[in-house]
Amino acid sequence: MTIPASGFFGKGIKGILTFFINFIRTIILFPRILYKTKSSALIASGGFSSLVPTLWATVLNKKFFLLEQNCIPGRFTKYFSRWAREIYLGLPLLHKIRGNIIFTGNPLRKEIIKNGRRDDGKTILVLGGSQGAKFINLNAVELAAQMPDLHFIIQTGQRDYENVKQLVASKNCELIDFTLQPQELYKKATIIISRAGGMVLSEILLFGIPSIIIPFPFATDNHQAANAQFLAQNNAATIISQACQPGYSEDFVEKLKQTVKSLINNKERLNEMSKNARAIARSNANTIIANRVLKCLEN
Repeated sequence: MTIPASGFFGKGIKGILTFFINFIRTIILFPRILYKTKSSALIASGGFSSLVPTLWATVLNKKFFLLEQNCIPGRFTKYFSRWAREIYLGLPLLHKIRGNIIFTGNPLRKEIIKNGRRDDGKTILVLGGSQGAKFINLNAVELAAQMPDLHFIIQTGQRDYENVKQLVASKNCELIDFTLQPQELYKKATIIISRAGGMVLSEILLFGIPSIIIPFPFATDNHQAANAQFLAQNNAATIISQACQPGYSEDFVEKLKQTVKSLINNKERLNEMSKNARAIARSNANTIIANRVLKCLEN
């Protein structure tokens, strides 16, 4: 069963009205979900979809737990952390918040956890992410054209796939719109070029893939820059700033090209970055969180 939810901040009058309509609908709907599932506790991952369920958990005196994916917590996590039984972190926080905080890593699917790489030493996997993919897509296509000795796999997102396809002029560039099996792409990657969402970074770390991170500059509270810094400070990634260019940038492609060259030709550096990535990865978040929740429910 799903619950209706939508954003509030920066949505305009129509968006705010939609938020309150969904808010009221969820207030009415969610107690039925609790009754039907006979839930003893709630695990909330943040965002507006977690607001009403967490409020109901508080009213009904049910224990609730929070999952925070990023180094800078969202508004929901900041506000409710003081009342949560425990807060599980996907990445270490940049600044401390109230509450009982445990760094567990982000929960990942078993297909991701059972990882392994078989890269050929010259495959560049490009991930645009759910936001800002267009910028990365446009520049990655040009990068592939300028580096014909490397194999590029670009996950464009479904929205941009057809437009980007028309721009591809080189045989070394493979496009994928979307996949439910990202682990198959990770296994092939020598280097990943990616945004800096908490989940994708957790997956990259687990596979031990050296990465070039381009944080989305318009992310809330600039949390992607903080996520990227965690990897860079542990020498598991290199950061390139987008500098807010709206589209293709010759200077950006050149900077990206030089960074890829410096890494692909330095096997020692790649091995070191891979080793460092695995060292800070968390592979057993699912088990840790499940065990801690069950233990809390017993008390």
